[in-house]
Amino acid sequence: MTRVFRATLLTACALLSLSAAIAQEYTLKLNVKEGDTFKYRMSMEIDFGGQLVFVTTTVTNKVLKVEENGNTQMESASSEMVVKFGDQEMPQPASPATKMTFKPNGSVAKVEGGDGMMQQMNASQMVYPEKPIKVGDKWSETVKNAVGELKIDYEFVGVEKVGDTETVKIKMTARSVNAKEGEGYSADGFNWIDPKTGMLVKMETRIKGMQVEGAPMPIDGTLKMELVK
Repeated sequence: MTRVFRATLLTACALLSLSAAIAQEYTLKLNVKEGDTFKYRMSMEIDFGGQLVFVTTTVTNKVLKVEENGNTQMESASSEMVVKFGDQEMPQPASPATKMTFKPNGSVAKVEGGDGMMQQMNASQMVYPEKPIKVGDKWSETVKNAVGELKIDYEFVGVEKVGDTETVKIKMTARSVNAKEGEGYSADGFNWIDPKTGMLVKMETRIKGMQVEGAPMPIDGTLKMELVK
């Protein structure tokens, strides 16, 4: 009888905790300061004409300045890139750094320099709504980047811990605006966001139609990023 009571009590506590997490509201925005650095390990698995190509690299985002209007200037640079094709591993030179200015809601106000692929990855950047959100809330944004105009749908699906960080997990679906069915750029996946900073902690995304310099055709594949400390 005691065991049954304890099990019932534990279940009730778990349900209460779950209900509290679902009901909790989060106001998401960029909350960083000059000099903050966020380093990510990124991996891509690319389907290149039926052949799988694996790419790994380190992406470092450094906050250059927080402007008086709340916009954040950030530099994004990739290094240690290795392309693996079959048994061959080919180290690649570092790409030019990309300087981006973000509004407080995460949307991109300005992009300078860098390569097209890094700019396309802005489609995976979050654009936060003005009002607080809770689990189950949905919103949409239309953004422009190197691939043109994209419509991005978001859904707050849960609260999860990634390592020691409590994150909000957000489902993201991006599609090229005005593209024919099955054409254009698209991305589907999940972003795990630190609600304290508004910065990405982890990302897992399936991409289609990404334009890469030197590639004879748009590429499809999976993209993963995770914050490293």
